[in-house]
Amino acid sequence: MNFRRRTFCPRREWSRRRLLQGSAAAAGGLLLAPLWSRLARGDAATPRRFVIVVEGNGTEPVTMLAPSARLALDQTLASPIENKRWWFEDYKHGSVLDIPSADLGQARALGALADEGLVDRSRVILGLSSKISGGGHSNFHGALSCAKSVAGLPSAASIDAVVAGQVGNETPFRAVRLGVTDGSAAGGVDFGTMALGPGVPAGALVRPELAYDVLFGVVGSAGEFAHRTNILEGAQSSVRRFLDEFPSGPERAKAEAYLTSLETLAARQQVLEAKRNDLASVAPSVPTPVEENDLELFDQQIDIGLAALLGGLTNVLVVTMGTGYRFNMTYPSTQVRRHSIHHGSASSADLRAQIHDVTAHQIASVARLAGRLRQTPDVGGGTMLDHTAVLYLPETGEQHHSTASEFPSLLIGGESLGLTPGGRTLAYPGLGASGHRQLSNLMNTLGYLAGLELDEFGNETITRMAKGPLNELLA
Repeated sequence: MNFRRRTFCPRREWSRRRLLQGSAAAAGGLLLAPLWSRLARGDAATPRRFVIVVEGNGTEPVTMLAPSARLALDQTLASPIENKRWWFEDYKHGSVLDIPSADLGQARALGALADEGLVDRSRVILGLSSKISGGGHSNFHGALSCAKSVAGLPSAASIDAVVAGQVGNETPFRAVRLGVTDGSAAGGVDFGTMALGPGVPAGALVRPELAYDVLFGVVGSAGEFAHRTNILEGAQSSVRRFLDEFPSGPERAKAEAYLTSLETLAARQQVLEAKRNDLASVAPSVPTPVEENDLELFDQQIDIGLAALLGGLTNVLVVTMGTGYRFNMTYPSTQVRRHSIHHGSASSADLRAQIHDVTAHQIASVARLAGRLRQTPDVGGGTMLDHTAVLYLPETGEQHHSTASEFPSLLIGGESLGLTPGGRTLAYPGLGASGHRQLSNLMNTLGYLAGLELDEFGNETITRMAKGPLNELLA
């Protein structure tokens, strides 16, 4: 929108919009629907929540393989797993294997599930493909939209945006999207993983200090929060003056939409101000700048996201690490960066161990979040984890240079949303089998938990094996 020649939008107005960018990105775009209806009514209905954590360098299935699941699979595969890291070409069974796995905590990367008392709340899902989203180094928006990104732009909405449209209007932020990318310290917002719709990427805040300021600035920096409120008020006044001076014309509709967006952000500021004391009780520590340690940045983002859930700021949280094309992560335990670790891992047991250690670290952070939700009473009864589905999955699939043939995933909690009990490994038939299922079916399942029938979520078209959710996950 360009109003420079019409007095409304001088250079200072552009600066105002730049200052508001972080707030809009954290909300996943400007919220134009009526907001927080339940909050306004004082409705005590229990929320439905969704947490999605996406790893950008692939997740090797062996890291999620419990001894019981290994034994069951070895009896059906073309050859035993032994030292394999993935085995999607070896699947021979024709229907889903539902394997009781009380020993999930013994899997290479799942020890934290036992530590947090989450084994019976967890399900490992194997065998799902997503050829439509692609493979290689990055699927961009493909994993969460089950659609191919073209020239870095999405061709469909991602699942977080879809479920947020159903459950997000009752919170100040329809969705909170956080992340860590190669070079997070130098950037503020990354648009490579989530999407509001075709051609409309959604931004993830990739600097913890920025995420903290947007979500908890009312607690940690009251002066900056008040300054942001003043900017919003000034911007609204400028737009209203423009509308008074130009009652018609091609730019008026743009100005009206901009004013609606500003009013929405201002209303959210008021809600955050009203929640100041509640937010102070759950806010994490102010993040400290971190260099050359992307796992610590990831932990900070998980802590911020958890606090946003506890504080009722959102019902939809996404945390990404190394997604899009910013996947070359840095860890303190090695001088070798993530891309080189993978390229050398075929001939190095030490590098393979480092890859698996990263997966274990990430899942431990996810388990810590889920464990806190398990301990927290929820509005309307039960605990927050009862009403929260927590999903961990890879962006590209089973390996760094992925074929998108398998997306090993971990699903925790959500029983009161309609999920069947945990302590299980579900292994779906491989590519080519009639019983094969796709990542889009898992995303459909999340939609059903949100109260949506997303039987054709994604752009699978003729490649779709079956419509609807994974019925084995639904009670």
